Amino acid sequence: MALIHIEDIRGTRILTLNHDKPTNPFGKKMAEAFTTALRAADRDDTVNAIVVHGGRDRSFSAGGDFNEVMLLATDESVDDLIDWITELYLTVLDTGKPTVAAIDRHAIGLGFQLAMMFDWKIMSTRASLAMPELEHGIGASMGAAILSTISSYDIARHALMSCRPIGPDTALRWGMADEACEPEFLLERAIQQARRMARYPHTAFSATKHVLTDRLRASLEQTREDSKAVHRRTFAAKAMHHHFTNILTKNTKAAVGVPS
Repeated sequence: MALIHIEDIRGTRILTLNHDKPTNPFGKKMAEAFTTALRAADRDDTVNAIVVHGGRDRSFSAGGDFNEVMLLATDESVDDLIDWITELYLTVLDTGKPTVAAIDRHAIGLGFQLAMMFDWKIMSTRASLAMPELEHGIGASMGAAILSTISSYDIARHALMSCRPIGPDTALRWGMADEACEPEFLLERAIQQARRMARYPHTAFSATKHVLTDRLRASLEQTREDSKAVHRRTFAAKAMHHHFTNILTKNTKAAVGVPS
């Protein structure tokens, strides 16, 4: 089964996260499949804009893949994790065409951060964003860098230190989402917005986007080494392993994003 389902609708490419779990956890293979699909869409002259969503009645992404995280045993493996996650985020920012995230149900940790990379973010009325890493002993350095860049210190502080879900109303007020709609209209509305943005002349849009996203790209690069150090320390402390073990043992469908 392909990890990314690809469909073109009159010039708009729809990339559907297609993990066998409805929470769409991200591991390295999922990230590689996604970045490959996104870069291909950006190069394709028949594609004018890109929409990404998690599929009907599925989460956008509830974070990192626990099964992979539990295998991290060396500093090198932790560094590799931070590197591929950073490249995942940068690939979205570097996409010259308009990108729209259609967020349903949960966007947690890595999923939350990935959604923040898109040009336009639409949440369903039942969706939530969350970064609960700290209460599970997971470092939140990358999330801190992202949220303090796209919002304010106080918003970033509250989101990271409360560890509580953020609903559509608050996400709109804090600038983490651009609009909200009922779940049954989410994909349709995302396609409409993508088409609207695709009508902007490409050179003007792409050049402006590059300048607009420069601070966020720089922040991701600047925090890369700091995040490696933070996650080496937190993984060595093993505070999160009890949480991961409980989740995997219970075979729950919930997930917490890793890392941030």
